[in-house]
Amino acid sequence: MLSQLPPRVWRGRTPGGWAGLIVGLIVGVPIAFGLGLVLAAVGVVVAVVAVVVFLLALAGEWTWYAIQRAARPPYPFPVPAPRRRRTRRTALSGLYLASAPRLTGGLARVAGWVLAPLALLIGLVGIVVPRWRARPYLAVFTLPALLRKTVALGRRRGLLRDGHDAVLLGYDDLLERRFPLLHDFLRWWDDPRGGDDYTPPPGLPDVPAGLLGLELGPSPDPLGTPGLAAGAMRRRSVHTLRDLLLSQREIDDLCDPDLDERIDTAVIRLVVREHEGVRHWIVQFPSTKSWHPRPGIAPNDLTADLVIGAEHEATITRAAIETMREAGIREGEPVVLAGFSLGGMVAAQVAVRARAAGFTVTHLVVAGTPLGRLAVPDGVRTLAIEHVLDLVPRIDGRENAVRLDLDGPQVLVTVKAGPPLAPGFRLGALHQAVAYADTAGVIETDPPGAPVAVLLGELRPFFGEGQRVHDRAALRAGSLPARAAVPLYLHSTVEEGITRGSLRQSLRRLAGVYAVDVYQSRGGLATTILWSADVLVRALEPWLAPTRRAAIYRGLLSLLGRRRGVGIHLRLQARTTPGLTWEATLQRMPDGRWRETIDVIVDDRAAAADIARLFPEGVRTRVVLHRPDAFEPVVDVAGV
Repeated sequence: MLSQLPPRVWRGRTPGGWAGLIVGLIVGVPIAFGLGLVLAAVGVVVAVVAVVVFLLALAGEWTWYAIQRAARPPYPFPVPAPRRRRTRRTALSGLYLASAPRLTGGLARVAGWVLAPLALLIGLVGIVVPRWRARPYLAVFTLPALLRKTVALGRRRGLLRDGHDAVLLGYDDLLERRFPLLHDFLRWWDDPRGGDDYTPPPGLPDVPAGLLGLELGPSPDPLGTPGLAAGAMRRRSVHTLRDLLLSQREIDDLCDPDLDERIDTAVIRLVVREHEGVRHWIVQFPSTKSWHPRPGIAPNDLTADLVIGAEHEATITRAAIETMREAGIREGEPVVLAGFSLGGMVAAQVAVRARAAGFTVTHLVVAGTPLGRLAVPDGVRTLAIEHVLDLVPRIDGRENAVRLDLDGPQVLVTVKAGPPLAPGFRLGALHQAVAYADTAGVIETDPPGAPVAVLLGELRPFFGEGQRVHDRAALRAGSLPARAAVPLYLHSTVEEGITRGSLRQSLRRLAGVYAVDVYQSRGGLATTILWSADVLVRALEPWLAPTRRAAIYRGLLSLLGRRRGVGIHLRLQARTTPGLTWEATLQRMPDGRWRETIDVIVDDRAAAADIARLFPEGVRTRVVLHRPDAFEPVVDVAGV
C-alpha cells in the first residue's frame, strides 16, 4: 500500500513555528540582500562585457567593410555598409567566414607544439601510473604524433578502438536480413512484371518480432513503412564527376545512423565499366557518419578519422582492400579511388596499400578531404576539390602540395572553389557532398586549368554507358552496438514533430504516390535546415508540370516554415519509366530569389522513347531562378 500523509485540520502556527520564522527572517534577509548585491554586480559586469563585445564587433564590421570595399573580393557575398542590424550581421558573418578556415589551419599547425608538452607529461606519469601508460611514451611535436598519443590513451579507456576485423556482405543481403519487408518491396519495384500494386507476402518475417518470439501478420500499411523510397533510388551508373559526388551523397544516406529505416554500416560502392577490352573500376568510400568517441559496428566514424590521422590502418581501410579483392579486380585493371571527407582519407590510405595487394590504382579523386599530410604514392594522379571556406580540408594544418607536372611521377592538382552562399547560413553546410557535386559540375563545364582538363580526360574511360554498380556493406566484427551520429541529442540534428510527419503524410496523399521517405540528409545544402524527400510515383508527367510543382513547393515550404527551413530536396522515380530518376533542389539565394536545380539521372533501364517524350530539351542539369514571391503565400501551419 502506498504511504500517504493522513488528513488533519490546520490549527495555526505553533510557537516553535513563529520562532523559526522570525529567526529565518533575521538570518535570511541579510543573506538574500547580499546575494542580490552580488547578482547585481555580476549583471553590471556582464553588461559591461556585452557593451565591449558589441563595440569590438562594430569595429570589426566597419574594418571588414573597409577592407572589402578597397579589395572588392567577390566571395562569399557583397558586404553593404553596416549601418543597420541586418547589414551589420552580414558584415560580421563575412568576417567570421573569412577568418574561421584560416584560424582552423593555424590552430592545427600549432596544436602539436602546444599540446605535445602535455602528451610528454602524460607519458612520464604513465611510467608511475599504469593506467596512463600508452604508446607512444614520448610524443614528437607534430600533429600525427599527438593523434597517435590520443588514440593510444583512448584505447585504454574503451574509446577509439579500431583493431577489429571487417565483416563484408552484399548490401542487399544485409537489407534482407534486417528489413525483409523493405527488401521484398524493392524486388517488386525493380520487377517490370510485378503488376501495378504491391502486396506483401502473408508470411513475411518480422525480424524484431521474431527475436521477441512474437507472431505478427503482414504490415497493415506496407507503403507507409519508412525506407521504401530511399532504398529504391540507388543509382546504377556514374557518368560524370558530378554524378560521382551525387553518388557519394547516396551511399552516405544509405548508412545514416540517425535514420531508423537504414542500416548502421559503411557502404562501399564499386562501379565497373569495360572500355576497349579492359575493365575500368571506380571504388567509392563513405564519409564520417558518427562522431561518437566509442567505436560502433559501422567503421566510418570518428575513430576511423583519428586512426587514419595518426597514420594507422583503420578497419574501413582493411574492409576496402578486402572488398576490392572479393570483387575480382585483377592486376593491371585501372582503378579510380574516390571519396568525400573521411572517404577521401580512406581512398588515400588504400592507394598506399593497393600496390602490395595487387591492384593498379591510377587516379585518386577526393573532395573536402584533409589531404596535406596523407602520403600519395608515385603514379597515382590525384584531383582534390576544396571549398575555400570549408574547415575540414584545413583541419590537418597543411596545404596540399602543388604537383602540376603531368609528365612527372607525382601529380596532385588541387582546385579551390566557393559555391553560392546565403548570408546567415551555417559554415558546416560547405562541407557537404551535394555542394561539392555542384562545384564538380562547374569544373567539368569549364576546367580552371590545363592540368584539370587533362585529368578529366583521363577519367572519361571510367564514366559512360555499360557500367555495373555493386554496393557492399562493411561492419566491424564483434558485438559492437550501433552509435548515433552525435553522442548527445542536438535539436538541430534530429527533428521530428510537424516537419517530418507532416511532409510524409502530405506527400503520400498526393495522387499517384506509392511511397515517401522524408529525412534530414547529411548531404544537405547551405541552408539552416534542409529536408529531403524521396518519392516513388506511378508516373513522372504530373511532377514535370511547372504549375503542379509550384503548388507542391508552396505546400512543402509552408510545412517547413516553423522550423526555419529554407530549402527542400526532392527525388522521384516512376513505376512506368524505370531507369529515370528526377531530382530537384529548391534553395533561397542571398537576393531573396529561389534557385531550383533539376537533374535527371539515366541508367541502363531507361528507354530512349521515354527520355525523348519526357525531356525533349535533353537531360542536362538545369538551373531555374524564381522570383522571391514565386511560391507565395507560404502559410505558417503552426500558427506561429
